[in-house]
Amino acid sequence: METHLNQETSSMDAELQSKLLHDDHHVQKGGLRTMPFIIVNEAFESIASHGLTMNMIFYLMEVYHMEAATGTSVLYVWSALSNGLSIFGGLISDSYLGRFRVIAIGSLFSLIVSPNHPIFIFYH
Repeated sequence: METHLNQETSSMDAELQSKLLHDDHHVQKGGLRTMPFIIVNEAFESIASHGLTMNMIFYLMEVYHMEAATGTSVLYVWSALSNGLSIFGGLISDSYLGRFRVIAIGSLFSLIVSPNHPIFIFYH
């Protein structure tokens, strides 16, 4: 009787281990589930960017006395470099640094270079 009980217990343990190790009912993160959020975020970012472009052209014309065509060219070169270098930086960071180290370095850099940093308060 005891051996029969031990066999049932070991078979239940093996079955439980199998269920725990090969559980397909876990919650997935990312994937297609996040795509609508990414698309909406990019759409709003694009709208904001295009809306600010006109204001920046007027700023360059008034403050820096540029022609409208020159200001537009400066902004489009800036936009192209920003978009292109972010892809290059992403490739470098994913290949060599890892995402957590990049986030830490970026956070530290933005804290140090921030115009609200106590070092820069005296220069305003």
